[in-house]
Amino acid sequence: SHARNKLYEILDMVRIDLSGKSIFDINDVNGELQKAAPALDKSLSELLYAYYPKGGFYRRHVDAVSKSASVLRSYSLLLYLHDKWDENDGGYLRIHLDSGGDFLPQGEEPNFVDVKPEGGTLVLFKSDKIPHEVLDTNAERTAVVGWYNRPYTSADIESLASEGDKVRGMMLLVAAGLVTVGAASIIAG
Repeated sequence: SHARNKLYEILDMVRIDLSGKSIFDINDVNGELQKAAPALDKSLSELLYAYYPKGGFYRRHVDAVSKSASVLRSYSLLLYLHDKWDENDGGYLRIHLDSGGDFLPQGEEPNFVDVKPEGGTLVLFKSDKIPHEVLDTNAERTAVVGWYNRPYTSADIESLASEGDKVRGMMLLVAAGLVTVGAASIIAG
């Protein structure tokens, strides 16, 4: 439909605006430049329509986890689509501001911001840095959720390979080396 295509166009413009912009770069405590906004790969963007039934929720988590395919996620997005929402409907997006990931660190006080899930609200945040959750919903609602992903690298492939894959890969390299030596010996005669 026209509306859906317009939505995709707008979300792609957001991706372009976030992709590789030096305005987001910072210097760390040692003065080293940290690229805060990686280039984003359009073909790897993930977008889906989400339906939250009454009683739906997501507990605290981060969206990009090392040694999983989600490590490519750079930015998370949530766009609420429903028409009506009121305080009693619940379903707030809770953005955690403490130093934890999937759990509140022991000894730290909870520190968070709750975002009202009002239709038309767009929320963007760094996928690997911001723990968040959706609090219990008391009414149905819909949203577009997704992730803008960076391109994958050989280091990503290496980190995702199982130990068995690594052993098989090493055995193939050894076999290829032996075949090469053998072929060179035959040719040299």
